[in-house]
Parts: sequence; structure tokens; C-alpha cells
Amino acid sequence: PGMWDRTITVSSAGKTFSATGWQVGWCIGPSNLISPIHQLLPYVQFCASTVIQEALARTLPKADEPYEGYDSYYEYLNSKYRRKRDLLGKGLKEAGFAIPDYDRTPGGGFFIFARITPELRRALPAERMGPEYTKNPAAPGGEARLDWALCQWMAEEKGVLCIPSSPFFSREKAMEGASDEFIRVAFCKTDETIESAAKALMGVRSNKALIGSALVEANAE
Repeated sequence: PGMWDRTITVSSAGKTFSATGWQVGWCIGPSNLISPIHQLLPYVQFCASTVIQEALARTLPKADEPYEGYDSYYEYLNSKYRRKRDLLGKGLKEAGFAIPDYDRTPGGGFFIFARITPELRRALPAERMGPEYTKNPAAPGGEARLDWALCQWMAEEKGVLCIPSSPFFSREKAMEGASDEFIRVAFCKTDETIESAAKALMGVRSNKALIGSALVEANAE
């Protein structure tokens, strides 16, 4: 009760309509919460493209219409990404990673936050946690911890590009090790790329050389 008065719903055309780079979205909420956003926007994005705004305005009503055998574009999109999430999740689990139980936890977005299990940590060559690799000015506090070490090793040796989780934590929490056991993997990819990545991931646990490569991570915006 009363959620409308204290809720802002934020949506992105880039995410919803796979139009990255448009830099156009919308907010819905009570006027007292939307008004400050109007005041802030000129200092964040001075002028949105009028053409893109018009395209989005025409697209929104069409998205409610039947699409590709679904009642609406939104239902199609939901089904499509659930399938891709489950396809990548299966590959991650078979490779030894732990993933969320999406029957019990939220599953929005295009990414899986996968846990690095003890088995996978043992597969990481010991020298990867040595000073030659752990000194990294891009990492929180200049120290690349387990999440960075595993992601760098997988990119260089296995052909799978993932993102360390520590940038999504505060510097203090990252330095305490709260993000050590997690990596972020994107599934907004073609099925062929996801399947190729799943095969490459199998080489992580066994630490076998990879033939070919599969890049599965990318910015979604």
C-alpha cells in the first residue's frame, strides 16, 4: 500500500528494444519525484535526439501488440532471455560454477552473477594469485583479487571473457573480500556464442587448453 507515492519506475529503450547507444529512456512516478529528475537531466544528458525520442514514442504502443507468436513484444523478450539465461546457466553449472536459484531470487537483467566454487579456485594456476598478476591499478585498491585473477586467466587462456564482480561492490567491501567469489557473465548473445562459451567453460575446471574462443561478455548499453 502506498507504493505509488514512493516509487520511480525507470526503463531504457536501449535495453528493452536492443537499441544500445540510443541513450533514451523514461521514468514513471508521482510528479513530486519526477520533477527533480527533470531538473537534473540537463546536467547529465544535455539534449536527447529528437528523432530517437519520436521513434521510441511510436514503438511503445506497437510493443503491446502480438509479436512472433506472443501476446506482446514484452512477453517475447521475456521468454527469449529466460531461455538464453537458462542455456548459459546450464553451461556454468556444468563447468563447476554456482548460480542463483531463479525460482527463489530475482532474475532481471542480462547477466548471471556466478559463484567461484572451491573446485574452480583450485583449477586456477597458483602464480595467477602472485604479485605479477595481482598488482593492477584498475582493481579496487590497486589489488586484483580472486575474481580478477580468474577472469583474466579465462580470457587469456580459455577464450571466455567475463567481468570481475568487485567493481559492483564498494571499495571497502571489495578489499574485505566480499566480491572475491563472484564473476559476471552476459547472456545477451546469440545461442551459438553461448553454446561455444559453454564448451570453453568446460576447460576451466579441467584446465585444458581451448581450441577456438568464445567471448560472452559485453556492455549491454
